[in-house]
Amino acid sequence: MSEQGWAEYAEYARRLDEVRAQETARTAGIREGVAEMSDHADELVARLERQRLHMTAFAQKVRFRPPSGAGTPQEGHVEPQTDLSRVAELIDIADREGGEAHNRAIRPNLMPGAGPRLRGVAVFGATMLVLMVVQWIAFARTNNNPDFIMIGVILPLIGFVVSLLVLRFGNQARDRDVRPAEIPTRMGLLMCFGALPVLWGILVLASR
Repeated sequence: MSEQGWAEYAEYARRLDEVRAQETARTAGIREGVAEMSDHADELVARLERQRLHMTAFAQKVRFRPPSGAGTPQEGHVEPQTDLSRVAELIDIADREGGEAHNRAIRPNLMPGAGPRLRGVAVFGATMLVLMVVQWIAFARTNNNPDFIMIGVILPLIGFVVSLLVLRFGNQARDRDVRPAEIPTRMGLLMCFGALPVLWGILVLASR
């Protein structure tokens, strides 16, 4: 082999070694990237499983029907890195919304943002107004001579019992482990049975 031929051979061998080294590095990078994505996918699968268990237990606790069946598979081309990031984002959103649902489940059914006393005032107050309207109609239709047992005892008692039932349901939470707030019974009695005296006072003042 001539000296020129040997030089060309050595140059081609050097280039071949460079190409082989570049390909080896590229293949190692691909393997490393695939391993990282595989580990990430395993972490997401574990998070999904924990999330599924927690949400299923929560749904049973608050008497919701948990969703059944598998999700809709994605069609078309799949980009593993992009899709894994999207899955992680959706899991984070589900965790956040699950926390909000749990916070709502431990609050009362009626007026969840209000305290028990304000809720009692609202319910018994509305009942008191209804009683006063009905009592005023009774006065108007009987020329100020109604059946006082009916409008002063039986009707307020019915309103009080209905209000108790509304508050008993309203003070409960969907989470059965949360203890319902106490009902302000004494205040309810005063408001329901005090509707007639208040109305009587208003009528007396209006007649002067």
